Amino acid sequence: MKYTVGIVDDNEKIAQQIAEKLLLTDEVEILFIADRGKEALDWLNGHRQHPQIILMDIEMPGMNGIETTFKLRDAYAHIKVIMLTVFDNEENIFNAVKAGATGYLLKDEGLPRMMEAFADVMEGGVPMSPPVARKAMEMMVSGYKPGRQLMYTEEQDELTKRELEILEKMAEGQNVPDIAAALFISPYTVKKHIENIYSKLHIKSRVELLLWYQG
Repeated sequence: MKYTVGIVDDNEKIAQQIAEKLLLTDEVEILFIADRGKEALDWLNGHRQHPQIILMDIEMPGMNGIETTFKLRDAYAHIKVIMLTVFDNEENIFNAVKAGATGYLLKDEGLPRMMEAFADVMEGGVPMSPPVARKAMEMMVSGYKPGRQLMYTEEQDELTKRELEILEKMAEGQNVPDIAAALFISPYTVKKHIENIYSKLHIKSRVELLLWYQG
């Protein structure tokens, strides 16, 4: 599978290093490199072909990566956003999740790990660098997470039995093919159920969904 990718980073040198690393494999096509969030959104608005994945820096002047991610996911929900950063603090992780990021990697990740992350995110996974994953787990254990009441109200539609089954398996870390096999349904059906879950709970990413579920 060939992945189409966009890179958003205000540091031109780092953006080029990331691009050069990805171009060492013929499995990646880089559609654009932008140095500002607004520039990335303008590029998407002006082109029909969109990248499957955008690697998004957090710390940028003007519109930062988290705000850009929120606007991007609101307008282009089909695009996966993986935050690329040198930081792994709680506030950044939490805000990235709320904005709809679907992964969180440190910038010094090697090419093999980045390719694994691309495959993972396209299958509905939530790739995270080990230090970030540990920090996210600490957040959950310490209670640094949104409660259900922040994202779900009684007025919202209740989840069906099948949707609850799928949600439980997602919380166990299973991906779409695993869930489909376990429930004897097609991957397409699983994806449609997940879309319905997101819609009912007004949630934009799998990370946010799991935080809601564990809340």
